[in-house]
Amino acid sequence: MSTIKKIAKNTSSLFIAQIITSILALILSIYVVRKLGDINYGKYSFALAFATFFSIFLDFGYNTLFIRNVSRDKSLINTYLNNIFFIRALLSIIIFIFLVITINILNYPLETKIIVYIFGIYFAIKTLSDVNKGIFRVFEKMEYEAIVRIISEITLLILGMSVLYLGYGLIAFVSVYLFTGIQELILGCLISEKKFIKSKTELDLSFFKKTAKIALPLVMLSFFSFVFVKIDTIMLSFMKGDAVVGWYSAAYALTYSFKPFPQMLITALFPLISYYYIYSKDSLKTTYEKSFKYMLLLGLPIALGITLLSDKIIILFYGEQFINSIIALQILSWDVLLIFLYNPFGAILVSMDRQNVMALIFCFTAVLNIALNLVLIPPFSYVGSAIATIVSEGILLIIYIYLLSKYLGKISFSKICIRPIIAVSLMGLFIYFCRLISINLFLIIALSTVLYFIILFLIKGITKEDIMLIKKILKTKKE
Repeated sequence: MSTIKKIAKNTSSLFIAQIITSILALILSIYVVRKLGDINYGKYSFALAFATFFSIFLDFGYNTLFIRNVSRDKSLINTYLNNIFFIRALLSIIIFIFLVITINILNYPLETKIIVYIFGIYFAIKTLSDVNKGIFRVFEKMEYEAIVRIISEITLLILGMSVLYLGYGLIAFVSVYLFTGIQELILGCLISEKKFIKSKTELDLSFFKKTAKIALPLVMLSFFSFVFVKIDTIMLSFMKGDAVVGWYSAAYALTYSFKPFPQMLITALFPLISYYYIYSKDSLKTTYEKSFKYMLLLGLPIALGITLLSDKIIILFYGEQFINSIIALQILSWDVLLIFLYNPFGAILVSMDRQNVMALIFCFTAVLNIALNLVLIPPFSYVGSAIATIVSEGILLIIYIYLLSKYLGKISFSKICIRPIIAVSLMGLFIYFCRLISINLFLIIALSTVLYFIILFLIKGITKEDIMLIKKILKTKKE
């Protein structure tokens, strides 16, 4: 199979899975918010964010290291697989102890503590399951990852909604995550064992020592990524209480649901761009340029559309109880565009072995994010957190662009941006007109999406080369 067909096949598998899982996750999220209300949803969001912080250190940067290095040399697979699994199992025990101690020192209510414990165990199981995902990606068989993800999300949706519908409460609902984590681990191991590897213990006591120096910057990247995504939730919990966390998290959940789409592209491309860095710098630069173009084409209309329709979206999905979430959603909608752009850029830098530089950049922007939250939360509450997120991630994107221009050469950003900006501006005027005559929300979204791509095509924002690439993807799907 040709390189382009491999990318198309893997991207198609992940895209289909992402569409399905995103819809299921959105349905569950909306149901959970409505069923729990702002205070209980605030508790849930805090516990998830708190446990996520500790889960960062479970991966220890090995997932990225495993995919990057084994993609280059598959003879390393058993060495990496066995040692990473052992290290993560050991780290899970140590990190969980620290999690329990910390949440008890902070003196949160018993219900919140129990939810944190459950999420802590869930993430420990999840990090072991991620080893299987690494295997699927190394062998460029992302369809198996897609199958596992879809099954897990369906289970979570059915059991989660059932538990809440029957009135079992927050602890029982969070326990469903634990069940799906165990299911995902077992299913992933069965597929890996049957399709790709045979159990062969190759523990190397010096493995951690040899790889820790390389992996540590990746841990720092994960830590600082957490700061962007979850630290505001924890800070709001400390400073403003559960209800405010609920309003902010409800808005953030809608924008965050788009994050997997650029990650899907990264997953499909990462083994390839790791190869390009060694053997074809020109191909790597082309990938950089194309990534920027396609992520801009997708992220820009989503960001503007959510901004203009945020009130309708919040009322429809969450109800009047979450009307305070509207302004947060208007601001955080632009986080969608930033996520679409900086995630692929970060993956390219990692493929170029620039994780040390990235760790320093993330450190700077993460500290900036915390500082902005400290300054903006007291006077502006959750609105201040939203502003802090956009400012810090915008600066991160600018630094990424500077570094990639330095390492790979400059690309014509103005040439790439002008046509999408024209198309999205006309789309925005159309949405404004539709609001004046009170057209149904879903009809507005459908019509404005079609209009955006028609305009983009007419002004040649989408080229023949782009259309040919789409045709190849469609052809691969049929095959």
